[in-house]
Amino acid sequence: MRSPRLASVGCLLALIAAGACGGAVSPARPDGTIVVEPIQIDSVTVSVAALSPVRVFARVTGVVGDGCATLLPIEQRRAGPQVTVEIKRQRPRAAVCTQIARLFDETIALDGEFPPGSYALQVNAVTRRFVVE
Repeated sequence: MRSPRLASVGCLLALIAAGACGGAVSPARPDGTIVVEPIQIDSVTVSVAALSPVRVFARVTGVVGDGCATLLPIEQRRAGPQVTVEIKRQRPRAAVCTQIARLFDETIALDGEFPPGSYALQVNAVTRRFVVE
């Protein structure tokens, strides 16, 4: 027959183990709400390739987010000399995730033709100007 004190210690250890393994004592679960937001951009470098027709590339580095963040498809828009690239992520709002930063480093071919002139490229909140000669 076990002592009441030993039984209490056993119950306490079982509760601690259940919490550590995602049991009933674990932190709150995600509420199901998905947040879509721009990723953090650290640098944007524009390269103009002397091809015919001229091609323009943007090397973009940044941070996608934590272990729960998922990169969404990159979107491009153009209005005259203004080129806009949006790089977004999605993640559950209330998720508890690994805090290891997922990095972004990609070269993006800009859509369309680039006759000689001055242009502005905006990637999320970062703007770079470039000239095609």
